[in-house]
Amino acid sequence: MNFQIATTEEVCPRSDIAAYIDGELRASEELALEVHFANCAPCAAELNEQKKILCALDFALENEKGIELPANFTKVVVTNAESKVNGLRHPKERFNASFVCATLFLLVLIGLGTEIEVVLNTFIKFTGQVFAVAGFVGHLSYDIAVGAVVILRSLSYQFVFSSSVLFAFLIALFFVSLLALSQLIFRFNRT
Repeated sequence: MNFQIATTEEVCPRSDIAAYIDGELRASEELALEVHFANCAPCAAELNEQKKILCALDFALENEKGIELPANFTKVVVTNAESKVNGLRHPKERFNASFVCATLFLLVLIGLGTEIEVVLNTFIKFTGQVFAVAGFVGHLSYDIAVGAVVILRSLSYQFVFSSSVLFAFLIALFFVSLLALSQLIFRFNRT
């Protein structure tokens, strides 16, 4: 917590009031803030307002009786949600969704303020590490696949070309699969 004193007036630590109420400050910071409250009427008023809000919220939640929900409440909500959701099928809906996401991203950037450089550097490092792990997994998968193909190719070469019956079976299997594929394409085009 930084207390800076300007030449004409003291800079009020209003952002620390909530942390003070929640007990998140160190003892020295609490003491300095209490001294500030004794000398600054606006901050003391802000502290009292936040305490009143918390007390009112606690009182409202204590006196609130449980709300009885119907037995099929979840089913009704899910049914209504599913029936009213069309998905992102139209270009205008995609644009609206993209616009909302971009706006939320800008609000997050604005909310980060001066910490944006630290956050972006951390994100860039994290992304680099994720890409490094993904690259490693991709190369490992590729190498395993190439090794399996080489082994299967050498084994199949010995079986296929050493046995004429197996070769005839594979050719028959190939033609049957071509026939099945043509039937699937024909049915797909008909619908």
